[in-house]
Amino acid sequence: MKQWMLPLFLLAEVVLFTLIGGPKFQSAGSVAAYFQSYFADLLAQSAPVLLLGFGMTLVLMTAGIDLSAGSMVALVACVMSSFAGGPAFWWTAVPAGLAVALLLGLTNGWLIARLDIPPIIATLGTMIFYRGLCFVVMGDREKAPFLEVPGYEWIGQFLGALLLAGAVFGAGGWWFHRSRWRREILMLGGNRVAARYAGIPVTRRTCEVYTLTGLLAFLAALAFTARNSSVSASSLSGLELQVIVAVVLGGTRVQGGAGSLVGTFFGVLVIAVLDEGLRSAAAWGDAHLPFKISHLQYILLGVLLVTGVWLNSRTAQPTERPVPRD
Repeated sequence: MKQWMLPLFLLAEVVLFTLIGGPKFQSAGSVAAYFQSYFADLLAQSAPVLLLGFGMTLVLMTAGIDLSAGSMVALVACVMSSFAGGPAFWWTAVPAGLAVALLLGLTNGWLIARLDIPPIIATLGTMIFYRGLCFVVMGDREKAPFLEVPGYEWIGQFLGALLLAGAVFGAGGWWFHRSRWRREILMLGGNRVAARYAGIPVTRRTCEVYTLTGLLAFLAALAFTARNSSVSASSLSGLELQVIVAVVLGGTRVQGGAGSLVGTFFGVLVIAVLDEGLRSAAAWGDAHLPFKISHLQYILLGVLLVTGVWLNSRTAQPTERPVPRD
């Protein structure tokens, strides 16, 4: 039953916001054209959240959390924007951004696995630290060298976002579902002590998960800068909140030991439709209500987060179960 809740909720969202802020349809063809454009734009817009959601799902499976995800994406984007545009950008800025992203993710894993700092404290600290580095790199400026990079804008369009999401959730999700690595990650989140007795390298697996999140933050930075063309030190503030809400809403348990990549995918779409729907309904709401529609975003995100945790703990069965190592 639960696997149908998110798709049905997503459908209800689309219908509701289309009725409130959508155009007046003249024919079935106009309906098809509208929704084709709508979902293409939605996928391209939500690509950073979607990519980070994959990593956050794995992090929560280990009973961890990564509050620094948004700051990581912003810092990687700021570092890449420090390079000049042009064809050389592909072999200077992009490799530099990748190296920085892997280092940031590994740092989170090292603080948690080697220094035994609780994940919420470690990543809260790095969230502040990485955001501070954004201001060190950028100051109060906004840079847009991405406009001068040939072919770069393609990453931020529908086909680019589809390719990234397909590679991560399609190929990556298929490998993850069939791998022993998945079972070790699940056991690590379900019972860390038992995982050590089973011979699972807990420290290495923890570092791998957070380093993978760094890699996905790099891909998210590519998708964001390709679509928005510019970046500043304050870009993507609050992105980690959207990612965590989407992952929890998708059925991943904050206690660890269970998670669903398919659920994360639909959870991201629910958040994206909510965000886009509030913007499209703003013209109607601002004229008829005593407050701005856009101010409801964080209220609704908080409600969705609490609702997701409650459903996972009270009514949902784990979609993944820890399996001991063979």
